[in-house]
Amino acid sequence: MLAWLLIPAGIAITVFSEKVGNFTGEMSFAETAFGPGGTYVFIKIFGVMTSFVAFAWLIGGLEILLSPLQFLFP
Repeated sequence: MLAWLLIPAGIAITVFSEKVGNFTGEMSFAETAFGPGGTYVFIKIFGVMTSFVAFAWLIGGLEILLSPLQFLFP
C-alpha cells in the first residue's frame, strides 16, 4: 500500500524540485558533490530513486535487488 503512495510522491518531488529546493534550502554536501545547482540535482535524483525503489517494492523486485546483501544480515 505504501508503494502506491511513494511512486507519485517521487514523481512530484522530481517535477517540483525547484519548489522543494526553495523549501529545504541549500544543501552544502550536494553543492559540493554536484557543483552549482547541486541541491536541485540531488532532489531530482532523490525523487527518481524514490519512485524506482517503490516500484521495485511493488512488483517484488526489491528482494532481487537486495539479495546480494543477505549474507550481511542472516
